[in-house]
Amino acid sequence: MSAPALSAIVTFHGEGILAHTALRSYALSRDTARREGVEVQLVLVLDRADPQTRQFVMGHPDLDGSETIVETQVGDLALARNAGVAASRADYICTLDGDDLISTGYFLMHLKEAARMDGRFVLHPEMVLSFGMYSAYNWQVDQAGDYYDERALLTVNPWISAAFSTRELYETIPYVACYPRKTGFGYEDWYWNSETIARGVVHRLAWGSAYFYRRKWHGSLNEASHALKTVIPRTSLFALGRARTGGSSRA
Repeated sequence: MSAPALSAIVTFHGEGILAHTALRSYALSRDTARREGVEVQLVLVLDRADPQTRQFVMGHPDLDGSETIVETQVGDLALARNAGVAASRADYICTLDGDDLISTGYFLMHLKEAARMDGRFVLHPEMVLSFGMYSAYNWQVDQAGDYYDERALLTVNPWISAAFSTRELYETIPYVACYPRKTGFGYEDWYWNSETIARGVVHRLAWGSAYFYRRKWHGSLNEASHALKTVIPRTSLFALGRARTGGSSRA
């Protein structure tokens, strides 16, 4: 088995049978990459996973033994992702959730776009298709495009949690635990996006890639954060005296 070009971190908690369909999607995208000579390491993080979820992941028929399985008891999505980063072997890393789906060329398209990037960057899928509790679709915002406005991050997170970048960036700017029920802070992805931008990282899109975002009726971390009326921790993106950066036309 060749060294992986990409480590895909998938976090699992209490997804149950939904973990089966998610892993099938991720394995299919891995197979597509392999046919092009690109190896993808699946890093499966089971953080306080319930017995059913653990059973579906550990016994999944699409696993071939090349995967890295990490079991943690941190009870926090941010720290679970950091544990996945520590177990990753590739120079590029992407984050995925344990109940979503991706397009078959997802991994390849992100790697192709990364080869064109200069400097520090984060890539997000171009299109998001929501399904489940409701159906919707949207194109995500490219920071180098006309629709990006840094001020919007005061009130909304422009990107879903799926992100792709270098190992160096994930290690230098790790995710920060929020524990919303204890602290009143939440939205670790929103906070991470803000902090990376504040440190000069540019968020771009992997053109042609699609992420299928499951909108759950129950058990969504985002919905739980809404219900608790949490806010993101204080971010240096809006520190006094910091110059705001705007969008420009697509490169």
